[in-house]
Amino acid sequence: MKQRPDKTDPGRKITIANWLKALALSPGILFSTGYLLIYLLTNSYLNSEFKKTISRTVEAASDNHYALTIEHLRAGFDLQSVTLEDLGLTPASQDLPETAENCFSIRELCLDDINLCNLLFSKKAMERSTKEISKRILLYRQKAERTAEPVQ
Repeated sequence: MKQRPDKTDPGRKITIANWLKALALSPGILFSTGYLLIYLLTNSYLNSEFKKTISRTVEAASDNHYALTIEHLRAGFDLQSVTLEDLGLTPASQDLPETAENCFSIRELCLDDINLCNLLFSKKAMERSTKEISKRILLYRQKAERTAEPVQ
């Protein structure tokens, strides 16, 4: 006589709830959720503390001649680039008047090859990224001055 499978065995029940639990705990979903969390935390950090740090670094790199304002920062989805929106450099010292030649603004500046992966976990990585972004902002401003084209 054939034995019928025991329908009370919990290992044999496949319900929607059990299937969804298994799906939620699968490595692919866990990895994707973890990456999305790190991406969102990085963008949140960029728009709070990192903007201030970049502004201070640009001021120090320009010998306190310029003040930087950034409206919004956004990391690339691969965390290897950053987009700065509504960027403005204005004279910070009394030596430089606020004229069109001394003020610099740009709507959007995309910087590639900026490693933001370890930004939340390493102070050295944060300092390295800050210095690189500041250097590129000042180089971009100098390039715009040399070409004498209004950059908007």
